[in-house]
Amino acid sequence: MKYIYKLVGVFALLFSVTSVAQQTPEFTFWRQNIGLINPAYAGSTEKTEINVISYKDQFNGIQGGPQTQAIAAQGSFNDKVGVGLEIVADRVFIQKETNIFVNFSYKLSFGEKKDLFIGLKAGGSFFNVDFTKLKTADTYNQNQGNVDKFNPNFGIGAYYKADKYFVSLSAPRILNAERYEEVSGGIAQEASDATLIMFGGGYFYDLNETIQLIPAVMTRYIDGAPFSLDVTTSARFYKKFELGVNYRLNDSVSVLASFEIAEMIDLGFAYDFTTSDINDYTKGGPEFLLKVKL
Repeated sequence: MKYIYKLVGVFALLFSVTSVAQQTPEFTFWRQNIGLINPAYAGSTEKTEINVISYKDQFNGIQGGPQTQAIAAQGSFNDKVGVGLEIVADRVFIQKETNIFVNFSYKLSFGEKKDLFIGLKAGGSFFNVDFTKLKTADTYNQNQGNVDKFNPNFGIGAYYKADKYFVSLSAPRILNAERYEEVSGGIAQEASDATLIMFGGGYFYDLNETIQLIPAVMTRYIDGAPFSLDVTTSARFYKKFELGVNYRLNDSVSVLASFEIAEMIDLGFAYDFTTSDINDYTKGGPEFLLKVKL
């Protein structure tokens, strides 16, 4: 039994470390993925954007560590209304979760290049835990059954966009959806998605005609969870190539780079270097971005 207790303890620790991140994606390319955290972003760009893939391997080197894949699209239905779609798949050890949401936004104009977007998202999460994949050195009955649930949810947000800066405020998940149920064998699996509030912004500062600095910050607050803060500084060259660094409070330091091809495709790569206690087991993980602008 001691092996079972150790395994459950390790899983609980890893889940507690990643639950905030998996509740909503914690991408290093968060500025390029604002549509995943704020429904008001839909319709805020001149072109239709399709994030064909955003992939993050959070704890590279740990078998079954957190992995996230996302596909998202957003654009304008007309001059006032924006729409978007997002599909995000998370995997953490024996846990899988697929989130599907539709985003809507409405634009309020306060002058030239000064627009406020109010957004709403609706959808839900398909959640699965496969206990048959648990393996221990002790005799263990794997016929504990699976947890399969659908948790409906919705979110709200506001996104203010000016010529040289943006401000984002959102609550991507409002409902406290229960994730775990009690299964046979007396094993209780209990967790829930607490309401997450995200606030941040960024500024576009032109050093000269060819170089632009982009400092940006994003905060995440969940009642009872550690405060989360991302600080990103990037330099964009010739409006084509971008290099930057990102610091996530008590978690990681990242380097990132992206390149625009033919004004319609953005390719990006980032790597997170872990600075938390889990650094003894993993040195970080990569992240990839492919965005199409139509």
